[in-house]
This record gives sequence, C-alpha cells and structure tokens, in this order.
Amino acid sequence: MQQRTNEFLTRDDVININELASSISDYYFPESHIDPSVIATKNQITFSYGNYDDSYDGLLEHFNGKFHIYINIDKLGHAYSKRSRFTFGHELGHYFIDSHRVALTSGKSPSHGSFTGFVSKNRAERQADYFSSCLLMPENRFKSFYYSKKFQFRIIEELASKFGTSLSATALRFCAIGNHPILVVCGFKGKVKWYWSSYDFRYKWLKYGKDKIPEDTVAGEYFELGRSPKTTEEVFAMDWFNIKSEEQAIEKFYEHARCVGDYTLSIIWEE
Repeated sequence: MQQRTNEFLTRDDVININELASSISDYYFPESHIDPSVIATKNQITFSYGNYDDSYDGLLEHFNGKFHIYINIDKLGHAYSKRSRFTFGHELGHYFIDSHRVALTSGKSPSHGSFTGFVSKNRAERQADYFSSCLLMPENRFKSFYYSKKFQFRIIEELASKFGTSLSATALRFCAIGNHPILVVCGFKGKVKWYWSSYDFRYKWLKYGKDKIPEDTVAGEYFELGRSPKTTEEVFAMDWFNIKSEEQAIEKFYEHARCVGDYTLSIIWEE
C-alpha cells in the first residue's frame, strides 16, 4: 500500500509499533502509570539525567555490549517532566525496535542524539517517537477512556492529563487509534511544520500543502492577526483543504488551536 505524504509512518509501522509498545507497557505496568525508567532498569539499561546544553534531548549509547540512556534536563526541564518521560520512551524505542537495536550493536548506526516530539523527518526517529506515544498510552487503556464518548477537544486534554503526556503526542495517538477521525496540524511561523490525520479522515491534502497555514483558519488568524483563540471554533472545508466542488467548500468542521509563541497546534474534526 502506498504511503500518503501526510503520514509520519507507514500503516505497517503504526500497527507493528503499537503492538510492540503496548505489549511492553501491559507486561511491566498492567494497571499503573507507566514509568520508562523502571522498564530500562528491568532490561539492564542504565541511565542518567544530565546537563548537555542543546546537544540533544536524549541519547541511547551502546558500548561493550551494554546500553545507557542519557536524558538532557537542560532542554527537558526535569526528570519527571512530560518531555523527559516522552524522551525516555523514545530512547527505549531505539532499544526495543529490533532494526534500531541491531543497527547500534552491529556498528552500522553509531550512537547519536535525538530531538524528540515529532520534529525529525528521519523515519527511525519518527518510529521511536511513535513508540514512546504507544508505550506511555497503551492501546487498551487509552481506548477505554473515551469509549462511547462523543469527541470534543477536551477528550484530548483529559487523555493528556491521565497519561502524563503532551497535547501533541496525545492527539497523534488519537489519530492512530481514536474513535473519531481527526487531523492534527503543527504550525511554525505561519507555515505547516507537520501534519497527520486519522486513516479515515476524509480530506488528505491541505489547501497550501506545507507552504502556508491558510489565513482563514483559527491558526492562520493567530499568525496573520495576532488573534489568540480561546475555544473551539467552526471552520469550513475550503478554509483548510484542497477541495474540488462548491458543495465540499461549505462543509463544516471544528478547529481547536493552542498557540504559543511561534507555534500552533490545531485539532480539526467533523461533527
């Protein structure tokens, strides 16, 4: 199956990594909050939290048959911040995903620092990011939370609070296994940094691709007019998407955007 250009990962990646990470979470923490450092310890992976300036968010090192994880608190705040936990899960992804671990142990891929949070275009880094999302938000527990609930933006907020994860990681997890199709768009300085949709979201192509956040969207008005959104707002298909007919143009969607500094994160869905 051909990969759509707005997907971070192939469909097989999404399925296989979800199964791997969720099974690990259920094995080590069948009911309680996921602690990546405990999983590391159980697998004889040592780790340290240190001050490494802007070198990386995290790093998995292989040396003399042993693995060590470095977490950079200069960038991530402290050992128990959401970003630290996510980065720790990301480095565990490099260990548990067979192809990543083999590349390290064979010397084909030297240890290198990772910048986490779905900012990298490298497929292996995106795989490790997605692994972390699945590890921290195991499938069965994630699904049980929203079972039979009508989708609203607060569902993403509540899931993020429950699992101790960021809104972006939580929204992307919902893209993959949620009960309602959504689109997630990250904007940076008026352009689209990345976007990903649920597999069954009806529109696959943004109005201007990744060149520009459309000006008539909630996020677009933040960049164009400095307007900071407070609530979920109605938008039309023609505002966000490359549409083909007048009938499609006026189809209603909802957008909830979180805007901070040069960044926006928009969650978009239909009723």
